[in-house]
Amino acid sequence: SCIETEKQALLQFKNSLKDPGKLLSSWTGDDCCSWKGLACNNQTGNIISLDISYGHIHSGPNNEWQLGGKIDASLVELKHLSYLDLSSNDFGGSQIPDFIGSITTLSYLNLSNAGFHGEIPSQLGNLTSLRYLDLNSFRSLYDLRADSVQWMSSLSGLQYLDMSRVNLANSVDVFDALTMLSSLSVVVLPNCQIQRIPASLPSVSNFTSLATIVLDGNEINATFPSWVFNISSLENVYLRFNSFHGVIPDSFEQLVSLEALELGGNSFSGLIPGTMRNLCSLHTLGLFTNKIEGETTTLTEILSGCISESIQVLNLRGNNFRGDLSDWIGTLRRITLLDLSKNLFYGSIPAALGKLSTLTYLYLDHNEFNGSLPESIGELSQMQVFDMSFNQIEGVISEAHFTNLTSLKQLSMASNSLRLNMSSEWIPPFQLETFSSRSCMLGPKFPAWLKTQRNYSLLDLSSTGISDNMPDWFWTLTGHIVILDLSDNLITGIIPSSLKFIIINVINLSSNRFYGALPPFSSNIEYIDFSNNLFSGTLLPITSEYLPLLGELHLSNNLINGTIPSSICNFAEMEVIDLSSNRLFGQVPACFPDLATLMVINLENNNLSGEIPDKLDSFSLLQALHLGDNSISGRIPTSLRACKSLLIIDLGGNKLSGNIPSWIGEALSSLRILRLRANMFEGHIPEELSYLTALQILDLGDNNLSGTIPESFGNFSATFSSIGNYVPLGYIESLQVITKGMEVEYTKNLQFVTSMDLSDNQISGHIPAGLGKLSGLQSLNLSGNHLSGNIPVDIGNLRFLESLDLSRNELSGAIPTSMSAMTSLSHLNLSYNNLSGRIPSGYQLQTINEQSMYIGNDNLCGPPLKVECDSANNRTEEGSTMSCGDGEEDCESEMLWWYIGSVLGYIVGFWAVCGTLLCSESLRNAYFHFLEKL
Repeated sequence: SCIETEKQALLQFKNSLKDPGKLLSSWTGDDCCSWKGLACNNQTGNIISLDISYGHIHSGPNNEWQLGGKIDASLVELKHLSYLDLSSNDFGGSQIPDFIGSITTLSYLNLSNAGFHGEIPSQLGNLTSLRYLDLNSFRSLYDLRADSVQWMSSLSGLQYLDMSRVNLANSVDVFDALTMLSSLSVVVLPNCQIQRIPASLPSVSNFTSLATIVLDGNEINATFPSWVFNISSLENVYLRFNSFHGVIPDSFEQLVSLEALELGGNSFSGLIPGTMRNLCSLHTLGLFTNKIEGETTTLTEILSGCISESIQVLNLRGNNFRGDLSDWIGTLRRITLLDLSKNLFYGSIPAALGKLSTLTYLYLDHNEFNGSLPESIGELSQMQVFDMSFNQIEGVISEAHFTNLTSLKQLSMASNSLRLNMSSEWIPPFQLETFSSRSCMLGPKFPAWLKTQRNYSLLDLSSTGISDNMPDWFWTLTGHIVILDLSDNLITGIIPSSLKFIIINVINLSSNRFYGALPPFSSNIEYIDFSNNLFSGTLLPITSEYLPLLGELHLSNNLINGTIPSSICNFAEMEVIDLSSNRLFGQVPACFPDLATLMVINLENNNLSGEIPDKLDSFSLLQALHLGDNSISGRIPTSLRACKSLLIIDLGGNKLSGNIPSWIGEALSSLRILRLRANMFEGHIPEELSYLTALQILDLGDNNLSGTIPESFGNFSATFSSIGNYVPLGYIESLQVITKGMEVEYTKNLQFVTSMDLSDNQISGHIPAGLGKLSGLQSLNLSGNHLSGNIPVDIGNLRFLESLDLSRNELSGAIPTSMSAMTSLSHLNLSYNNLSGRIPSGYQLQTINEQSMYIGNDNLCGPPLKVECDSANNRTEEGSTMSCGDGEEDCESEMLWWYIGSVLGYIVGFWAVCGTLLCSESLRNAYFHFLEKL
C-alpha cells in the first residue's frame, strides 16, 4: 500500500480539480498505488509516476470530460515523483504553477496541450534531473510564451525538448541556451515565431548527441545555417515553412548519419548540392516550394550515388527542375513517395516507372509531359495515389494501364488529351476514393465501370464528352461522396428526391440537360451549381429544407418560376445567390438584408417587380449586386451607400427613376462596374462619380439624363484600366456591354474590359477634352445626345480605344487628324452630325473606312465618300462626284492602269518582305521571335 502522507496529498490534489467525466472515480480506498494513473515503487510504496493525461485515463472521443480546475501545491509532497504527465487536459488558461519547479526528482514532465497560458516559469530550471520536457501547445486554445529561456541551460541532462507553438519571439537566447545541453538529442521548436538564427554557434561542439532538430513554421529569414554541418550526429533536420534563402551549401559529406532533410516552403535557389549523392542513410528529402533549378543531368548525377539505395521520399514539388525522366527515374529502387509536380519536366513518362515496385504515391501534375502513358504503370501494385493532371499527355487509356493497380485509391488525369477506352464489362481491380478526369474523353456513353466503384469521396467527370442519359444506378454510388462535378457535358435526366439522403457537400451539375423539379438536399450541402440546365418548378424544394452550411447557390439559366420565398433568408451562411435568367416574378425578398454574409446577389433577367428593399446597410461584405433586366421601380435606396465592399452594381434594364445619387461616387470608392442603363433616371450626371478611382465600366446609356458631361470625367485616376479578377471563388461574373455597335456578354474576360457609355440621353454641351486622358479606355459611346462643338483633338490619345461611337449628335468642324493614330480602333461611327472637311486617312482609319461611318454629315468629303474635296479641303458643288476623265474610254483606261498598278504593288510588296525572310535565316528567326513576343 502507498504512503499515507502521499495519499492525503493526492486526495487534496484531486479535490482541487474539476472532473466532469468522473475519470478519477477510482481514487478511493487505502491503496493509492492501485488508483488510475498512478504507479508506486514496489519496494518502498512511494509514488513515482502520476499520469493523468487525458489520453491515458480516457479512451473515448469526448473532449468535454477533460480535467480542469486548479493544480494544488500538494504535489510537492510526492518526494519521489519522477514522472508527471498532465497533458491534453484543459486548465482554462491558467499559468503553469511555479511550485512544479520544486519537484526536483522529476525526470519526465509533460504539460503539453493542457490549456496553460502566459509566461513559462523560470523555476523549471531547478529540475536538474529532467530528461524529457514537453511544453507543446500546438492544439491548445491558449498561448504559452517564454521571453527568456536562460533557465534551460541548467537542465544539463535534458535529452528531449518540445516547445511547439510556444511564443519565443522575444527569446534572443534560445540557441545559446540549447548549446549548453550536451545530452540533448531531440529539439522540437516549430511555430514558435523565432525570427533569428545565428550564422555561427561557437559552442556547437557541445551538441554531441543531437539527432533531431525541428524549426518548421517560424519566421527565420536567413541563409542555411552552416553550423548544422558541424553536428555529425544529426539524423533529422526540419526547416520547413520559413524564409530561408540563398544556395544550399554543398557540405553534406559531414552528415553521414542524416536520414531526413526537409527544407520545403522556403526560397532556396541554385542547384541541389552534389554531396547529397553520398548520403547513404537518407530516406526523406523534401525540397518542395523553393526556387531550386537544374537539368535532369544534375538529378542523374546525384541519384547515381548511394542515396538512390536509401531514398524513400523525394519531394521536389514547386521548383524549376526541367528535362525528361528517362535517365534517372529507374534508379529509385526503394522509393515510396515521388512528387515532381509543378516543375518544368517534359517528354514522355518513362516505362521504367513500372519497375518501382515500392512506389505508393506518385505526383507528376502541372508539368509539360507529353506522349502517351506507358502500360507499365499498371504494374505498380502498391500505388495508392497517382496524379498526372495538367500536362499534355495524349492517347488512349485502356484496361491494360490498370492491370495490377489493386491498391489505387486516388486517380487524377484532369486537363490532358486522354481518351478512356474501357469495355462495358470491365471490372477494375481497385476501389477509388477520388477520381478526376476533367477535360479527358470518357463519352459519349456514361462509363459503365463506374458502377463498380462504391467508395467515392470526390468524383470529377466535368467536360468529358458524355452525351447520355444519367443511369439510375449512379445515384446509388454516392453515399460517401463529398464533391461531385459533372459539369459541361450533355447529360440528360431527372435528379431523384433521394438525393436528400446522400451526404454530399459540393455538387456541380451545370451546363447539362437535367430537367424536372429541383431536388431536396441533406443538411451537409455547402455548394450547389445547377446553372445552364432545364430545371423547372419553384425554389421550394431547396428553400424549404434546413441547410445551415449552404454558402453558394447557382441556379442561373433554367426555367424556374414562381416567387423567391422568404425562407431563402434562413440560409445564414449564404455568400452567393445566383438566380439569374429564370422566370421568377414578384418582389425581391425584404429579408435579404438578414443574410449578412452575402457577397454576390444576382437576380438579373427575370420578371421581378416592386422596389429594391431598404435597410441594406447590413451588407458589409457585398461585392456584386445584379438586379438588371427586370421591372423593378422606385429609387436607389440610400442604405446602399453603407455597402463599402461593393465592386459591381448592375441595375440596368429596369424602371428606376429619380436622380443618380451623388453618394455613389462619395461612399462606394471600390466600385469597378456601374451599369444603370435603360432606366428612367433624369437630372445631371453627378461629378462625384469621378471619385470612383477603380472604375472600369460606366454605363448610363438610355436614360433621360441632361446637362453636360462633367469635366472631371477626364480625371478618373484609374484611367479606366482593367484591374484583374475580383469575384468570389466559384462564381463567374458576367455583364452585357454595348460595344462596336452591338451588345456583347462578357464573362471570363470581363476583368479586362474598360468602357464608358453615356448614349441615348439628353446630354448637351461639348465633349470634354479631358476624356483624352483615359488612356486605358477600350470603348466610348456618346451617341444619341445633343453634344455640339468640335471633336477634341486629344481623342487621338486613346491608343487602346477599340470602339468609338459619337453618332446622332450635333458635332461640327473637322474630324481630327489625330484619330488616324488610334491604332487599336476597329469600330467608328460619326454618322448624323454636322461634321465638315476632308475625312482623315492613313493608319487604322484606312482599314475601317466605310461610308456608313460618316453618313448624315453633308459637308464631309474624300474617301470613302464619293464626294471630292476642293483645294481648301471643302466639299465641291452639290452632286459632283469623282470622275476619271472626260469620256468613258479615258475612264476605262485609267481604271485599267489602276488595276495593273495595284497588282504590281502587291507582288513587289509581298516579295520584298517574304523574299527577304526566305533568303535570310537570321532575319527570319528575328522576325518570328518578334511575333512570338507579341
